[in-house]
Amino acid sequence: MKDHWKPAQLQRPSFAPRHWPGWLAVLALWLLGRLPRRLGLLLVAPLGPLLRLFLAGRRRIAERNLAACLPEQSASERDRILRGCFRALARMLVELAWSWSGHPDKLQSFVRVRGQEAMRAQRETGRGVLVITAHVTSLELGACLFGTQFPGLGIYRPLGNPVLEWYQNRGRRHYASGMISKRDMLGAVRALRRGDLVWYAPDQDFGPQQSLFVPFFGVQAATLLATHRLPRMAQCDVVTMMPRYVPEENVYEVVISPVLEQFPGPDPEADLARINDLLEAQIREAPEQYWWIHRRFKTRPEGEPDFYGRDARPSGGDKP
Repeated sequence: MKDHWKPAQLQRPSFAPRHWPGWLAVLALWLLGRLPRRLGLLLVAPLGPLLRLFLAGRRRIAERNLAACLPEQSASERDRILRGCFRALARMLVELAWSWSGHPDKLQSFVRVRGQEAMRAQRETGRGVLVITAHVTSLELGACLFGTQFPGLGIYRPLGNPVLEWYQNRGRRHYASGMISKRDMLGAVRALRRGDLVWYAPDQDFGPQQSLFVPFFGVQAATLLATHRLPRMAQCDVVTMMPRYVPEENVYEVVISPVLEQFPGPDPEADLARINDLLEAQIREAPEQYWWIHRRFKTRPEGEPDFYGRDARPSGGDKP
């Protein structure tokens, strides 16, 4: 990848009292990232049941999502997936800490990457590539493992806490060229046109204005048109990348698809449905590791009732 893009200088927030909660969280992540792997996992393991207990609104959202998306599963199997989801959310804390610790080389002993040969061949072409992924709990670790081999830019939603925002982006500099706000899609187009790699996770509901309704796990979901528009405007390639934890082997696996053929096509609805199908198939490989606590179906086609009801509205908005 040609290095034409220079990241902006990060400004560290002050140590003023209003920032102390953020700095305490950063200290916890910093320490967690430097502990031995087994000890870190042991420390966060009790958080899974606690999160499930205290995040009642999120638990109800996940229950509703699982019932709608996996109706073929029994109630007991969906409950097993739900419990596994909260365990994975707890494990995500130590995965974030590992990713942002600044030592991605230490992760190589418990990871495997599939599809990197085809990805290397793509990078030799000089064409930009949009890497589409989903909000799975190990997404940050997957981006770290992927980015150490194929550095690029990430499209992301800025955090509300300035200290965590600074620490997050500082940590990502170890495996990413930089970050692009989701509000700067023209910046993403420019990066793709000049041959950069850009990561994008489009599987969230940001309303109907920039979306089309297409199925996701058989449910009509407001799906971002950017997945179709970005490669069309930038004339770039598209691949999918999905990380997951494999508990049977105690390793992480990152699966990169070959370049999608004839994508984008002339029909945006067909393109979005194709991407949703690809993400769904990969999520089904480890359903407990998907971000079921997000209100993926909060925007409904005209005339449909509220998908979640009033008892499934988490306090503090719906930001993941």
